[in-house]
Amino acid sequence: MNAALTGFLIAWQFWALAVLFALVLVTTVVEGPRLQVQRPTLIAAALLAVLAWTLTWSLAPRTSRIYYDEQIYQGIGRVMSDLHRAEMCNEGNVEYGRLQCWRGEYNKEPYGFPYLLSVVYSTTGVSDTAAFRFNNIVAGLAVFVTVILVSLLGGSMWGAALGGLLMALLPLQLTWSNTAAAEPSAALFSGASILAAVHFARRRTASALAWTIALSAFAITIRPEGILILPLVLLTIALLAPGEFRSARLWWGGVAGLALTSVPLLHLIAVRNETWGTTGSRLSWQDAVANAPVNFWFYLGDERFPIFVTAAAIVGLIAAGRRERLLMLLYFLTFWTVFVFFYAGSYNYGADVRYSLMTYIPIAVLGGIGLGHTGAMLKARWLAHWSERAVSGAIAAAVVLQFLLYAPIVRAVGEEAWAARADVKYAKQFAAALPPNSIVLTHNPGMFHIWGVSAAQLSLAKTDTPYVDSQLFSRYAGGVYLHWNFWCNVDDPVQVAYCRDALDQFPHELVSTARERNYQYMLYRLQKRPPN
Repeated sequence: MNAALTGFLIAWQFWALAVLFALVLVTTVVEGPRLQVQRPTLIAAALLAVLAWTLTWSLAPRTSRIYYDEQIYQGIGRVMSDLHRAEMCNEGNVEYGRLQCWRGEYNKEPYGFPYLLSVVYSTTGVSDTAAFRFNNIVAGLAVFVTVILVSLLGGSMWGAALGGLLMALLPLQLTWSNTAAAEPSAALFSGASILAAVHFARRRTASALAWTIALSAFAITIRPEGILILPLVLLTIALLAPGEFRSARLWWGGVAGLALTSVPLLHLIAVRNETWGTTGSRLSWQDAVANAPVNFWFYLGDERFPIFVTAAAIVGLIAAGRRERLLMLLYFLTFWTVFVFFYAGSYNYGADVRYSLMTYIPIAVLGGIGLGHTGAMLKARWLAHWSERAVSGAIAAAVVLQFLLYAPIVRAVGEEAWAARADVKYAKQFAAALPPNSIVLTHNPGMFHIWGVSAAQLSLAKTDTPYVDSQLFSRYAGGVYLHWNFWCNVDDPVQVAYCRDALDQFPHELVSTARERNYQYMLYRLQKRPPN
């Protein structure tokens, strides 16, 4: 990375995100009440949002599923909250309720989600449950956006409600919305950006355009592929309000949008050469050949995604208006295709099924249109003596019944990442037992910072042994500890060497230990080396 550029981003990105988020809040407050949606639809959206929020925290296990990204997000969130800097802290002191970072590192992931966590930390206090609770709320907001979007795209009130119900009951939407992952927020802001663009195409006002620009600009700060929302927003305007491209308002809005997105775009430039965990190409046709069948059949024959929802979306694709159909289809294909070409984009690759969340809002919107159309056909042909409410209620019951088939998947913690999950579990227990004014050397300092414990990268014991001798032992009266963690157990000679060399460098005693299968998690207290 370019040192000058990353230094600029570390110092100023927090403030750029703060301005963007303030604009999102202000424009939402102004334009939200102007949405051309009937009151019953708004009530249905609110009730279904509460349903999604409730199911997310009550049905899905509250646990991390992508290690150690979720812990990194939370750690950066604390840095942004306490220090207003965009960086990952590799050595930090947590005393008297605030983090001080002595060694930082610029992280390759976008900083929008950690910024959102920093807002939560600033308002509710720092805790490792705050990120989970925030994503629970995000799940409800995603359902709200889905209902409103169905309505704006011509769906009936009952179709909008059914689309929201589909979104609320998608198994992996529930599962991942009770984690600390960034994908639920990325999907929400993408959907909200499209909603705002549709609203602007209907209203043609400067304030509606400002709302669209603010949401779209923030959407690109959450995940790298978020930048794809920009062409989608332009496509929305081109389909629904093509005349706007002849207006000065849109072009001046584009200039303002470019200014607002300049810092997030600089981030993408700064990390453009990152390998993202591969020695080969990050995007390739070879990967597409392998990933496309897996990601295609995920929606048609996978136990993790209801075929009922796919069928409803196909009906909606047929029943929707021409422009609305094309918009939602391209929305889905944009966020489906990008991961097909990504080397780790297979929905069967580790925990990368989380990438499918980016496609759920357009599927649910089409599904709502499809179920609304199905209800109208049933009433017209066979159920004329039924009320519209009764027909829609019967369809809603079918949606709920088919969801029961997938509820066990939502309830399951799953075996995947069991070793890393155990690492976080036992590390929290170790941290709770530490004496005040102590520091832990570990591979994951950020998660200890969230728990209010000073921590630094374990590699310091090998790469800067004199510093540990002269500074850490004198600074921390509670002691210097070494966390024998997940990375000390894996089959990776480089990582394991850091752990073993640290113990070889310093006299030590075992303080606490725990075991999960064949993995041993330990906490050692290091002693200062005797003078030569």
